Amino acid sequence: MDKPDIPDFFNARNFKNGGSFDPDDFLGKNKWTILIIIFAIFIVPNFVILVGAGQRAIIFNRVTGMEKRVLEEGVQIIIPLMQQATTYDVREISYIFSDKSARSKRGARIMGNSIQTLTADGQNITADVTIRARPDFKELWWLHQNLGNDSFTSYVDKIITPVVRSIVREVVSGYTVSAIYSEDRRTIANKVSVALAEKLKSYRIVVTEFLLDEVTFSDAYQSAIEGKQRARIDLDTKDNIIVEERNKRDAVITQAQGEAEAIRLKVNALTRNPEYIKFRKAQIFGSRTTLIFDEQL
Repeated sequence: MDKPDIPDFFNARNFKNGGSFDPDDFLGKNKWTILIIIFAIFIVPNFVILVGAGQRAIIFNRVTGMEKRVLEEGVQIIIPLMQQATTYDVREISYIFSDKSARSKRGARIMGNSIQTLTADGQNITADVTIRARPDFKELWWLHQNLGNDSFTSYVDKIITPVVRSIVREVVSGYTVSAIYSEDRRTIANKVSVALAEKLKSYRIVVTEFLLDEVTFSDAYQSAIEGKQRARIDLDTKDNIIVEERNKRDAVITQAQGEAEAIRLKVNALTRNPEYIKFRKAQIFGSRTTLIFDEQL
């Protein structure tokens, strides 16, 4: 049996002598297309960056240094080799200062222990607080320039944590423990929020919300407060008993005064009108008996 005639596709002469594909001819005719494809694969990605939702990007220029502009969400064009882009997530985050892990919220970051502080009268209290913050979009380049590539970790650990603890202690130290226990907590929370916003603004950080979640007092003060509350309850109970007895006494006096006034009015009426006596006798004894009684008189 004769062997089939299989062309040698790896022999370039077969392509020149009637083959359907000539590599040299193909490269000669499509070299620009191939160069463009290679350029698109290896070079174009260096010209384009994608800034995702909730992100911003900053540019470091190897010639002029840090550029004071921020790239918005979407596709952005940069100059390769000369410009280097760094993308950051700039969404708001809740930072919680609490010993209670149960207070952790989805997407929140636990910053460590509750804040221990002293009041104006030297009492120890513990405060659990939450702060919601984000970097200033327009000043993101400043954070990158001053805190480095790990600026998000740095601005939390080096700025937010110490500033929050310092401001809370500073504001609370202006109140006595009894004032903190009895006063509207919103007043203290508002003062802390205003002070935090002003302080963190200098670090290009925007505070969107501050919450004074919980204040815990020392065991000794808590026991004293409970003792005062029990004493107040006992005193209120005694006051209520006294008021009740006083009301009963006043009711008896009022009733007696009313009865005395009624008797006085009757006596005055009899004195002014003798015929009234006859009328009352008639009502009580009957008209016949009254006539006999009058004749006898």
